[in-house]
Amino acid sequence: MAAFLLTALLPLGVASSRPNIVFLIDESTDGRTYRPDFEVQAAPLIGSGSDYCTQKQALPGRDAPSLKPHQLLHLLQPMHLTNIRRLTSEPTTVQFDTHYVSAPVCAASRASIWSGRYPHQIRHQQKGTGIEVNGAWNNFEGLPPNYSDIISDVLLRDGYDVMLSGKTDWTAGGHSLANRLEAWTMYVRFPYNATIGGFYDEIGMCTGNGTVASTTVPNEGGYYSGDWKALNSTTAWIRDRGAEQLAAGANATPFFAYQGMDIVHPAYFTNKYWYDRVNHSAVTAPEWKPLASLHPCDYQATMLKGCIPTDPDAVPWAYSTERRRHVRSIYYAMILEFDSMVGAYVEAIEDAGVTANTILIITSDHGDMNMEHQQFYKMVPYDASARVPLIIRLPPGSPKVGSPFVTLPTSHVDLFPTIMDLAQVPAAHRPTLLQGESLASFLAPKGSRGQPGSLRKRAFSVIQFHGCDIAMSWFSIVDGTYKYTVYGTGEQHPPQLFNMVVDPGENVNIAQQELATVKRLDALLKTVVDYPSVAMDVAQYNHESLATWVNNTKNWEALVTTQRWQASFDVNANASIAAMKAYLATPPQINKCRSAPVWPPSAVSRV
Repeated sequence: MAAFLLTALLPLGVASSRPNIVFLIDESTDGRTYRPDFEVQAAPLIGSGSDYCTQKQALPGRDAPSLKPHQLLHLLQPMHLTNIRRLTSEPTTVQFDTHYVSAPVCAASRASIWSGRYPHQIRHQQKGTGIEVNGAWNNFEGLPPNYSDIISDVLLRDGYDVMLSGKTDWTAGGHSLANRLEAWTMYVRFPYNATIGGFYDEIGMCTGNGTVASTTVPNEGGYYSGDWKALNSTTAWIRDRGAEQLAAGANATPFFAYQGMDIVHPAYFTNKYWYDRVNHSAVTAPEWKPLASLHPCDYQATMLKGCIPTDPDAVPWAYSTERRRHVRSIYYAMILEFDSMVGAYVEAIEDAGVTANTILIITSDHGDMNMEHQQFYKMVPYDASARVPLIIRLPPGSPKVGSPFVTLPTSHVDLFPTIMDLAQVPAAHRPTLLQGESLASFLAPKGSRGQPGSLRKRAFSVIQFHGCDIAMSWFSIVDGTYKYTVYGTGEQHPPQLFNMVVDPGENVNIAQQELATVKRLDALLKTVVDYPSVAMDVAQYNHESLATWVNNTKNWEALVTTQRWQASFDVNANASIAAMKAYLATPPQINKCRSAPVWPPSAVSRV
């Protein structure tokens, strides 16, 4: 970043010449939920009373601000994010509206953030086997345990005090056996019958009702009490560091404080306190199209996530708009609780007396489908899954930013170089392979030399995934107008192309009508990732990993039936085992996503 921008970002007269940085990453937050016009419905408010707009939705003692006429838009949204809105309304905050993950799953996404690399560039040895793995393909793969160049390592070496708390999940070797088996068997032709749910890995969360606990206490004894415990210890640490900085004056040591939250990760769980603060009348129910109309890879993701009812008698309720609206309301209540956590951090920064020298960064590791396209969870290319919030607030008192609402696509790989620029880390102290571009130029003061973002070379974002709950590796590129997605090597299925301006719900594939755009975006995608080679490498990795596990696991056939997929596996356990053996007996290959309602098709008469 140019020196003239670095010196202009912070107010004069602060305790330290290098800023403190507070970095929050929550779970599973669809970036569109932070938009000022998200799901606006011109509907009367119900369920919250006439004082909906002034209810406390942050920590007790922190009132929601009075609404001005232009803020009445918030009343027509499912939720009013008091603390997020307070931040985004400040003149030193930038909201990145089309910010995308590198991979929409926990470990791969976080490994990408903390290393500054795309998933296909995170090479390591597989835990327990020593297999050479060429990327963070799924939740079992990530950064090597001895990796020493994550963001906090660099800042610690460069003179920062560092506090890491809560969820990290960027190191290889985590998550359950079930999770890795589901990834490794991506191309196994398991038998299934969609009339009884098909072959599914997840149970209950997609076709269930979620949970609203009866408690009316906002922040105690809840499902996410671990997040609040980590928050309390981290905010106490911030207050202590603030006192030390004020005492040290110009010799103060800057700090970097990080918390990773489990909220808003499904299962969909909240309590009455937060649920009652959702504007339920503004909650919509996404359309669920006939299964036969879905793209084959969408069909498989819907089935693998347990989003097809297993009991035909449950179909009417599972497909009802009432149930979908209720589940989505729970999701919004969870986001409201996270908004309260943001308020606690703002309060801690203020209490510590370091507001004038502290940068706050808020994002999420991935989104959540939240009933869109008949899915929940993440793992797929749709915006609900792959587009996340990003808010960067410079200290109040800094010069007003020139571009408070950025619509140019940005990426999680951009966060590492951005933090390095904000922390003024010399180039010689940074890792050599940082694949993103700093966003610091977007934070430039209004009227400064150069336009906000003018130092950025890349005007697109690249996303990929290769793990559980999908049936084929996929790769996407977003350029601000279009999203282009290719599956496997590109030979197995036609690509998808959506015009995100006229079709933000990603419902109409226009690839055949926009062949020139497809060609352009495909070539641009290949400048970042050689996707045919990567897709084949993942297929070989899956095959080798599963074979190694089978060959080294006593009684593997019995163990495999006890995993998360047990209910669907046991519908025809012998055939499921046979499918795994047939897969291992053949060379690695990329099998097409299946769209048949029963597999194998010849089994229709026998099921």
